[in-house]
Amino acid sequence: MIHPAHSGPDHPGPEPSTRRPHAPDDPAAPATPDRQADPPHPTFGEAFRQALKASGLTLQRLHHHLAVRGISVSPATLSHWQRGRSQPERQQSLRAVSEVESILNTAPGALQSLLSHRRPRGKALVTGKEISEALSHIHTPGSPLPEALGADAYRFNENLVSLSVQETVHLDEYGCIARYTVSNVVRATRDGVRHLTAHHQLDDPDTPSVQVTVHCGRLNALRFHHELGSAVFDIGFGRALGRGDTAIINYTLDVGPRWKPSEHHERALPLSVRQYLLHIYFHPRHIPAAAYGYYRQNTEAARIDIRPLSPDVSHSVHILPARCGPGVYGILWKGRRGADAEQSGKRVPRSS
Repeated sequence: MIHPAHSGPDHPGPEPSTRRPHAPDDPAAPATPDRQADPPHPTFGEAFRQALKASGLTLQRLHHHLAVRGISVSPATLSHWQRGRSQPERQQSLRAVSEVESILNTAPGALQSLLSHRRPRGKALVTGKEISEALSHIHTPGSPLPEALGADAYRFNENLVSLSVQETVHLDEYGCIARYTVSNVVRATRDGVRHLTAHHQLDDPDTPSVQVTVHCGRLNALRFHHELGSAVFDIGFGRALGRGDTAIINYTLDVGPRWKPSEHHERALPLSVRQYLLHIYFHPRHIPAAAYGYYRQNTEAARIDIRPLSPDVSHSVHILPARCGPGVYGILWKGRRGADAEQSGKRVPRSS
């Protein structure tokens, strides 16, 4: 098992601006040709309209391409987006934007990133105190997060909330979790948030090392506590988020050679998220005899809502809760298919 928890510790406010204040236009003021104003950033609608024009597609054709990919967005809605009359907000609409980037051949995140300056409507953002209380309800004393971080554990995510989380986990031929990729969309609850901190607890105390590769964001620091079997690392956004701004973090964690087969994987979510997807790939030579999705109210609670899962043609299973409230979500697996599983599944330790 790998027990991850993502956080955004307290951050300093935005760095002071290095730009000098300027007076209103003054005909007598000397010209400064060496200074040029920063070009204005396009809005989501403008960038969408430009990308659509460059592709040569009409709104009707774009609508058709989205429908082929299983996404239903009307041409009228697409028209409102490109004219700036509305912007994507619902999960289906945000997924559509990701597909639009692929269809229009733009850089990944080129359109999604322009939605980051929108402010949430409706209920006010949660406070740092509410987040800390939620963390204490989910991560009970003695669980991996408090063990690894001590008093700072309940300040995790103090200024960030997750909107959606997707995990893709790969097991090796010996039944050990070898790699998984995490994609996390987060929103800042205050100004000046600059990075996310992630904690991962490994289930094998003999794990020799971990390696983190950041695909979206920037790895600022990595601390591997071998005695605790935990990894803590900071991923920077490359900018200071304002209150209500969103950011996307995507990274892969590779785990060094291990000897103890994994039996489950779970994630603790202190607050509700719009979507949580856990997708586990089993090695063709080590497919479990049975797999189940489950839920726990906190890290000490028993598993409930246990549901059998059937591996697909790719030897994978997944859970995608329809309503993802606070709690611990996971997948467990038992046994192994095949009569020779006991012998062929053993890994022989080697010294370097």
